[in-house]
Amino acid sequence: MLAQLERLLNSQQFRASRRCQVLLRYVTEQTVAGDILALKERTLGIHVFHRPPDYDTSQDPIVRATASEVRKKLAQYYQEPPHDIEPRIDLIAGSYVPEFHLNGSLHASARRSRIRWPWIAAIGGVAALAVVFGALFLWSRLHPSVIERFWGPTLQARGPVLISIGQPIAYNLRSSQEQDRIQGVGGVPPPSRVLPDEVILKKDLVILPDRYIAIGDAACLVRLTALFEKFGKDYRVRGQHSTSFADLRDNPAVLIAAFDNQWTLHTSGQMRFSFVKDSEHDTDMVRDSQHPENNDWKLTGAWPFWDVPYDYAIVSRVRDITSDRLIVIAAGITQYGTMAAGEFLTTPEYLSDAISKLPTDWQKKNLQLVLRVPVVHGTPGRPRVLATHVW
Repeated sequence: MLAQLERLLNSQQFRASRRCQVLLRYVTEQTVAGDILALKERTLGIHVFHRPPDYDTSQDPIVRATASEVRKKLAQYYQEPPHDIEPRIDLIAGSYVPEFHLNGSLHASARRSRIRWPWIAAIGGVAALAVVFGALFLWSRLHPSVIERFWGPTLQARGPVLISIGQPIAYNLRSSQEQDRIQGVGGVPPPSRVLPDEVILKKDLVILPDRYIAIGDAACLVRLTALFEKFGKDYRVRGQHSTSFADLRDNPAVLIAAFDNQWTLHTSGQMRFSFVKDSEHDTDMVRDSQHPENNDWKLTGAWPFWDVPYDYAIVSRVRDITSDRLIVIAAGITQYGTMAAGEFLTTPEYLSDAISKLPTDWQKKNLQLVLRVPVVHGTPGRPRVLATHVW
């Protein structure tokens, strides 16, 4: 179908419309790669037409309008002979997932033969479908998707993947009645995030080191587990407090979050790009050991509300020198960077753009990427690659 896609994009109908070309190419390539979950209006607006993450689809219907144009151009193309006998790509109204058809216009003698010998036509149809699906399967094996190329070593490794997620330490009020009051349980609205001038004594607090996770870290976890489900790879999820070094020695691993995950800090601390914290100056940053003078990748004053216009994240895929096991890291300075790292690792367009900057033999090597992530009203936008390191 990719060959047919190129014929369509170079046709008279599509050559004059860049928007239609871009949309049709994106939805077709994503479908061939098996990644159809992202083919929604808002996602297409963000990824294809570079709209901000919080854009109003009702006020900016660019995806719907372009899809309608694509449908018209497809209909015009297939009305013309000899296009009516070519493999067919359709974009059905109400959906952004294209449908693929083997469309053949049989001449008169073939139609008479089909009427006289319907079982011959049936066998021929099955054989044709087998050839096509076999060709598609062979093509997918010879041309793995960018997702498969990045995740291949992890997917092919023996045993389930261990996913270790960060766990921030939090305090709860020892009194359940006071806790309910703060959370607004029982119909009483919760206070604003800035507490009134009241003293909370240390004896009234209880520390909880292993109960909570950040919502951005959870979003990253959901994306990665969905990816492993798609490829049939077994996995186990553990909090960082219940993850041991023995676990990391026995399994390929994915580490989610930075400062809330000791295993991320331990592993990335051995690499070129790592996370460092200067609590005295309320600064968190990504450090480049080869250029320690670079202080650009930092957040100051982000704690405790994380009200930031951008974040920085590190994506790593390495064989850890201590555990001798493959480890993938998806971590940001705040939860927004971690959420964006999870999106980056599961979005073909993002990975393709990054991999185009890497050497040709990157698949066989360790790699790190530093990402800059815009944050709009608490939602991370499209991550951009600032630096790469392959060794």
